[in-house]
Amino acid sequence: MSLPALSMVVGHTLQVRLLSRLLRGDRVGHAYLFAGPSGVGRATVAMAVLARLACVSPPADSADACGNCRSCAALRRGQHPDLATIAPDGQNIKIEQIREMTGRLRYDPVVGRIKGVVIAQCDRLHDTAANALLKTLEEPPTATHFVLLTTQPETVLDTIRSRCQLVRFGGLSPEHVAALLVRAGVAADGARAVSALAEGSLDQARALADPGKLALLDLVAELALSLGAIPADEGVPWLDRLGRSLSAAKKSEGLTAGDALPGSAGPMPDASAGGDEKKPKSTELSRDDLRLVAESMRAVLRDALLVACGVDADGLPHARHKAALLGLASRTDPKQIAEVVEQLLGFERALVGNANVKLAWAAMITRAGQTLA
Repeated sequence: MSLPALSMVVGHTLQVRLLSRLLRGDRVGHAYLFAGPSGVGRATVAMAVLARLACVSPPADSADACGNCRSCAALRRGQHPDLATIAPDGQNIKIEQIREMTGRLRYDPVVGRIKGVVIAQCDRLHDTAANALLKTLEEPPTATHFVLLTTQPETVLDTIRSRCQLVRFGGLSPEHVAALLVRAGVAADGARAVSALAEGSLDQARALADPGKLALLDLVAELALSLGAIPADEGVPWLDRLGRSLSAAKKSEGLTAGDALPGSAGPMPDASAGGDEKKPKSTELSRDDLRLVAESMRAVLRDALLVACGVDADGLPHARHKAALLGLASRTDPKQIAEVVEQLLGFERALVGNANVKLAWAAMITRAGQTLA
């Protein structure tokens, strides 16, 4: 595995600057609470901090570990005896996990200068585990550092929060998400498209960057950009086309029948089950799946709106659909596109309100087609 380093962190400029200054000045506290959305790199930053603290020969002019000492070598192998991560075992982090951790912390570091623990989803500490951790935080063993991670800092025990230094993380910008996907081998045009839907989370972006999901997003873009150019009611049967595309995406991810897709609220029926070739039913799309479809349509139409207002399509997330973007922008007024974006928001609210999925889709897509005609 690669060695985590603050200099390689994308985004979070202020947080990295703060932690780098503390590391270079040897003023790092014994416990930190990293709060923020999931999938934005909090765990990576935590391990980069612990790697530098554990490094036997830390560079004086850098907040990164040296990369060459025995501690860095152990971490690169994924077998560092002084650094550990605790995560929920089932629904909660159990007291047995905390007891095992505190037992190990009694001993001196083996290969590094410190002992370090990352506690993921610390808001899911069982009450007894939280109280046991609190005692350790109140009287930490020498040369020991903790980094607690949470998406819900308000639910963490007050006494634990008060003994940690809070560092807040926000979502990554679409540009940063796209850059990280490209670094991981995703094509630039696909990376830009999914970054607009990832809500600042690299985890969500990775799920959407699957080839099957990208095919679904392209199909959604095709539908959104054809509205007004096709009869208004022709958008209704697209529900089945989207369902078949989503089923194909499930297969491309290697999921078995009955498994849930990332972001899906429930199991997806196997479209190939049975001896007959049957079209998947519209119910293949869960409400969460349809929210993804609606969000994707809004993202495409936002690009069309920008083009209609004179923005160059080449720099937009959906630039690979440039011809269709220009086509929609040329035949409609920006106010019409903005109205359809609002209609899609209303559709998403209807899904939350337990509306009939098929009827809500038919009403929304027909109205959208009429608006852009």
